[in-house]
Amino acid sequence: MFKPLTLAAALLIGTPAFAVSTVSVRFVSRDASAPVLNTSMTSNYITGGLNFTDAATGSFLAYCVEPSQSFALSFKSDGVTPNFKTYTVDSFSASQASLLQGLYSSSFASVHSGNQQAAFQLAVWEIMRESSGTLSIAEGNGNFFLKTAGATGQQNGINNSVQALASHYLSAAESYNGPGLYSLTKLSNATYQDLVVASAVNAVPEPETYALFLAGLGAIGLMARRRLPR
Repeated sequence: MFKPLTLAAALLIGTPAFAVSTVSVRFVSRDASAPVLNTSMTSNYITGGLNFTDAATGSFLAYCVEPSQSFALSFKSDGVTPNFKTYTVDSFSASQASLLQGLYSSSFASVHSGNQQAAFQLAVWEIMRESSGTLSIAEGNGNFFLKTAGATGQQNGINNSVQALASHYLSAAESYNGPGLYSLTKLSNATYQDLVVASAVNAVPEPETYALFLAGLGAIGLMARRRLPR
C-alpha cells in the first residue's frame, strides 16, 4: 500500500533546514490507471503519481518536478537487486513553494483517479516549468502545455478531462489563502527526475487533543455508570 504522506520521518518534521541531507529511494511503480499524455516536454508519458519506497521507512507517493528526465528502473540489470538511488533533500524557490503549497492544500486530498493524478502532475509541472508568468496548460500557452492537436476519440476525451481538472487545480492553487496543510520536500538527483513529497502538517494529534479525547471518554463512561440499574 503506497501512502501519499509517508517518507522518512527525519525528512518531514521540522523546518526546511533538514538534519538529513540525502535519502536513498527506489522507484517501484506507476498507477495502472494513469493515462498516456503528450506535453511540450514529454512524449507518450504515463502521467500520474509515482510510487517509491524509502530504504529506511517504507513506501510513499511522489510527483515529478523534472519532466525532461526519467526515473531509475525498479531493479538493477540483473532483474533481482532493488535499484536504490541517492537523492539530495532540497528546497523550492519561494514562488514555487507558495504555489505548490496552494496546490496541495486546496486539491491534494481529493486526488484519487488516474485522470485526477495526471491533472495534478500536469499542475505540478506547470508550476515548476512555466516561465511566461501565466499558469495554463492549454496548448500553445507558454513554454509548458498539454499537447492535444491530432488526438481523436478516447484520447481526445482524456485530454479534455485532464486539462479541465488541471486548470481547476491551478486556479485553486493561485487563489488559495488558507493555512499550509502540508510539509513539502524536494528530492533532487542530477540524473533522474526530481520529486516533490508531501506530509500532512499536524498529522499526529497534539497531546492536548489526546487529553480532551480521553476526558470525553471519561465523561461518557461516568454518564453510562449513572444510568446502570442499581
